[in-house]
Amino acid sequence: MIVAGLDEVGYGALAGPVVVAAVIIGTGPIPDGIDDSKKLTPRKRENLAKEIMLHHQVAITFACPDRIARDNIRQASLWAMAQAINMLDTSPDIALIDGLYTPTGVQCKTQAIVRGDSKSLPIAAASIVAKVCRDRHMIRMSGTYPGYGFEQHVGYGTKKHLESLTRLGACRIHRRNFSPIRDTTTSCISCA
Repeated sequence: MIVAGLDEVGYGALAGPVVVAAVIIGTGPIPDGIDDSKKLTPRKRENLAKEIMLHHQVAITFACPDRIARDNIRQASLWAMAQAINMLDTSPDIALIDGLYTPTGVQCKTQAIVRGDSKSLPIAAASIVAKVCRDRHMIRMSGTYPGYGFEQHVGYGTKKHLESLTRLGACRIHRRNFSPIRDTTTSCISCA
């Protein structure tokens, strides 16, 4: 049976995309230490992501802030999950998904597993890949939108991020339908 694991990263962030990774663990070497990405150091995640992407099937999709605003966060995440499943080179027999909900529009069975990143190797592998890809993206965005500290908080609602929103206003990659952004009427100069 071919099993894909899926996880998303960035669901609760105030800026940036939701990133979904789908991983099928194949016959290649399985690196030691695969676990829920939140339990790993950034360096360990980077090393594991490299090995996972080198030796196993991986598909990565982004749901951008515009899609999140249009569809809502849950629907945007489910859309990205369906896209990731459908992008895999091999169609899985089942897709195990971290969380409570499963996407429609896929050609395989799906099963939601609460805290699946701690219970399933393919989901844990997907959580690592998704986290690394989203963090890299947000670090790149810190160069495009300086002053927000995206390289540190990667879009989550930290004190520094909230202070930068007060000082600079929202930029193009902020989720305008999320509080406190929707309550802010100013936009940064680079996005106006």
